Amino acid sequence: MTLIHTCQLCGANSFDYLTQLQRLARELTAQPAEWMPWNYRQTPEPPGV
Repeated sequence: MTLIHTCQLCGANSFDYLTQLQRLARELTAQPAEWMPWNYRQTPEPPGV
């Protein structure tokens, strides 16, 4: 619930955010700070996704 509320505060779609975290787990593991809810809309998708 904390992640969902943080997404709402940052203006990010919480469902899309959590879906992307699952889809891009490898990138999340490599650069976790890039995938915080307040950075989510600024993070580009890697090529081929």
